[in-house]
Amino acid sequence: MDLNLPLALFAGIVLALSACSSVLQRASLPGPVMALGLGVLVGPFALGVVQLEEFGIPTGTLLEESARLTLGIGLAGVALRLPHGYWHSNPRWLLVILGLGMPLMLAVATGVLWAGLGLPLLVALLIGAILTPTDPVVTTPVVSGSLATRRIPDRVRFNLSSESGVNDGLGYAFVMLPVLLLTAPDNAWQDFALTVLVREVLGAAVFGLVVGYGAGKLFVVARNRGLMEESSYLGFIVPLGLAVLGAGRLLGTDAILAVFIAAAVFGQIIPQTDEKQEGTIDDVVNRFFLLPIFLLIGLALPIDEWVERGWIAVVVVVGAVVLRRFIALWVVRPLLRRVHSRPETLFLSWFGPIGVSALFYATLAERLTGLRDVFVYTLLAITVSVVLHGVSTAPASALLARHRPGRREGSDE
Repeated sequence: MDLNLPLALFAGIVLALSACSSVLQRASLPGPVMALGLGVLVGPFALGVVQLEEFGIPTGTLLEESARLTLGIGLAGVALRLPHGYWHSNPRWLLVILGLGMPLMLAVATGVLWAGLGLPLLVALLIGAILTPTDPVVTTPVVSGSLATRRIPDRVRFNLSSESGVNDGLGYAFVMLPVLLLTAPDNAWQDFALTVLVREVLGAAVFGLVVGYGAGKLFVVARNRGLMEESSYLGFIVPLGLAVLGAGRLLGTDAILAVFIAAAVFGQIIPQTDEKQEGTIDDVVNRFFLLPIFLLIGLALPIDEWVERGWIAVVVVVGAVVLRRFIALWVVRPLLRRVHSRPETLFLSWFGPIGVSALFYATLAERLTGLRDVFVYTLLAITVSVVLHGVSTAPASALLARHRPGRREGSDE
């Protein structure tokens, strides 16, 4: 296949969507929704202009590696969004949403999939684990941009960002347990404890901490001694995410978690003004990576397999996507009364989007287990989430703005 066609097509679509990003956001048609739709349009189920098989790379490998690279860039940007001192001042939210919220979301998603689709329990548990984390890349259009900063309180934006970053990395442990139980049941618990938790998760935390601290100190020294021009700021963000992503995998750690921890530590060390500038630059980079991955997803959607499974599959997956978050947030609501108001909790209980991280874990799990259902149902969940959460971003943020204390009439427009 001549790569000039997809190159021109992808770049042209990204250019067009970026140029109209503000208008699309106000119309509740953010970039991921449009990119997904355009991917379907030019793909094999509509115009047939581009097909993933013609790239010369196995589709699963292409999607997994594209998702991994997008996460490496996206997680760095999410971490840099958080202000200095955030991690010290928000322990209650993090402990509750990660310690109680994630297991509850896993239980609800698994239960809905198991009861509604009649899947074996371990397969339902695996798909439920993939759907549990809030996606940091798809969350970006919800919590960033002029519309979000005017309408959504900072504590909501920052808490959703921090949750999506941390639970995306921790999601690896949730996914690997059912994978091990399916592929190596005799040694599953031992491998999970020693390999997944100790070497991969704990190792990622230590590695990310060391690299993030070192990169932050290097940034400060280079800046204070005048060794770095402002245009070089970008030279810290992208390489930091990609270097940790690559080195973390070579070391056998959970590289996704390592990236977020490294960027989070880095963001707390660099000066606050530079952190804001880094975040602004990174939002642009994120957009460049965000839109192409959803074009790829649109090209890869297994629509014919969804049709074979019937309308009940759509209903059940919608239930799993929506209920997992809604039930979990309202169950832990008594522990978060001092953190978020009822309108804020309602907003957070709706916005738990699924996207690039789910794609990464689905392709990884399908490769390790050979279970096609994992990929088919996860892609359906991603599509459902991108559409539902995408089109509801503007009206939901407007509704939340009306309930902000001290809001003046017309202040969000």
